[in-house]
Amino acid sequence: MQHLVIAGSILLAAAPGEALPTMADVPGLAKAAVARRIEVPPSAIHILAAKPSERMPGFVVCGRVDAASANGSAGAESGERFFVVIPGNFAILDQDGKGLVDSYWAANHCE
Repeated sequence: MQHLVIAGSILLAAAPGEALPTMADVPGLAKAAVARRIEVPPSAIHILAAKPSERMPGFVVCGRVDAASANGSAGAESGERFFVVIPGNFAILDQDGKGLVDSYWAANHCE
């Protein structure tokens, strides 16, 4: 009987929490991750590429924050670049290091 209790608790501990995101969820999750890092309206966040990751489970997203919407100056092409990993909502931006964003963009074929 004691073995059944232990086995049952292991089974419950291994049960998944929330469902993995789907490709349909990715744009919204990526925009939310970027918006948590910098204060811009969702309309200023432009996704250039969203695709399944070649290196890990989940998705990668590359994009730009429209500088005109963010601070009233230039267009989306001159805005800050970002890279997001879903799930995990790991977001890096040009302000974290242009070389770092360059590396992620190159490794994930963003341009």
